[in-house]
Amino acid sequence: MSISRTPDTVFNRSLARASVAALVALVGNWASSPVSAQQLPSDSAYTAAPSFAAAPEFEPAEERRRPRVYITTRSGGGRQNFCVRTCDGRFFPLPRVSEAANAGACEAACPAAEVKLYSGSDIDGAMTEQGETYKTLANAFRFQREIVPQCSCRTGATAGLSPIAIENDLTLRTGDIIAADDGFKIAAISSGQKRSVLFRPLSKAKAQALGLARISSR
Repeated sequence: MSISRTPDTVFNRSLARASVAALVALVGNWASSPVSAQQLPSDSAYTAAPSFAAAPEFEPAEERRRPRVYITTRSGGGRQNFCVRTCDGRFFPLPRVSEAANAGACEAACPAAEVKLYSGSDIDGAMTEQGETYKTLANAFRFQREIVPQCSCRTGATAGLSPIAIENDLTLRTGDIIAADDGFKIAAISSGQKRSVLFRPLSKAKAQALGLARISSR
């Protein structure tokens, strides 16, 4: 039994096939064609939140070491003996041999004045055999402030030890303050093959801050 097809049925099927083919072609073209930049969201829509720079770290200011007003000898942590003239507190180091030998050397170096032998890593903590510290000496560091009359290691001299040029004082360090005839000065020692010492004036403001305004440099 044969089935006859009407023209409408054939037309409808042909139209359906054409529609499917057109849809497939449209999908294929859409998938293969590059997407334009205008079809994507703006980059600004995905912009990351602004980053905040880390706050600067504030470190405490370095503690400024107060320059020494007196000149002393440091021995790098080892103990040494100091011969101290009691009338004005002036001192000088002695190589450690024995207490008896150092006491004799101290008296021989300053025969015209009373002397005491102190021992320690530096003059600040030096002590006598009896446990007396240099700082408790009545005239400790007095030689920095004034020249004491009749205080001398040499018979017939008015005052002082055998003089040496300040530039040749090996205990001098950068930052030490020196009382000169024309005022206080700060020492600056250059490093290198040849040691040299320079002095620059100490400002009045600095001298006042260090408590030197009341002290005469002469």
